[in-house]
Amino acid sequence: MNKKWHPSLILVIAAAFIVTGVGCASLNPDNFLPKSIAPAGNDQRIDGSVNVQAFVPESSEGKVQIEGEYVPPAKRGRVALFPSGKLRVALEKAIAQKGLFQRIEQGNADYVLDVWVENAIREIKYVGEGYIIDMTAIWRLTRARDGKVIFCDFANGHGASHAFGTSAYVQALETATREMIQKGLFVLSDRSTEHLAATYVAGNRPSMGNVVPEGIVQMIENIKKNWSKLSMSMTVDEVEKLLGPVTSGTAARVYTKGYTKEYSNNMYRLVFINGKLSLWELYK
Repeated sequence: MNKKWHPSLILVIAAAFIVTGVGCASLNPDNFLPKSIAPAGNDQRIDGSVNVQAFVPESSEGKVQIEGEYVPPAKRGRVALFPSGKLRVALEKAIAQKGLFQRIEQGNADYVLDVWVENAIREIKYVGEGYIIDMTAIWRLTRARDGKVIFCDFANGHGASHAFGTSAYVQALETATREMIQKGLFVLSDRSTEHLAATYVAGNRPSMGNVVPEGIVQMIENIKKNWSKLSMSMTVDEVEKLLGPVTSGTAARVYTKGYTKEYSNNMYRLVFINGKLSLWELYK
């Protein structure tokens, strides 16, 4: 027999799964490590050292569905994530176990690996997997000596849990992160094809490490050239058509119940209210 959940019951159950920051403290970077990491073969290793960098937004406002029922933004809450440092620690341990590089450096290195968590989308299924988190990240490896982007690709992770409350959040998020790292390690070690699917999104992003991607100079010149053409109430799409993917890879802040979004890095700051540009600053 098909069951139809009453809307009020749906919202009550949804509220139980709306997690803010309460679960972050219990997340252990060691739980992000894949259960099994096969050592890299000789043809998979990269000659040189690597500096690992990671960026995780404080939270993600990914699309939320509960058994196909639409949940209004005001009822969604956010998917709280975890400090960037926890992901960096897990990445360094996983890469060391894999043996892909000669060594991991905290400062200057032959390569810089930038990993950005782009979003985390939450879904709740009463029958099936339960509390679900799907994570998308971008992995980019850049050679320091010439700024060449060796690869720039997506790595996705899926996690699910039948636990309740914050336990469900922790289990699903750890599993999603673990799978994302596993797939990223595959990209790092796979030599059968080029992994450049995320190049348009992040190929020219400023690195979090001490390296300058080869295309960043042209991107910076384009931003400076067209900055004066920005105008009040432009949409995100209109801004990015003019400047390029400027909202990607920035530190994003969302406030006033999601109506205001701010994107910033060490070059510029963009603020959108209700999807319309309201403030823009270019740092000299």
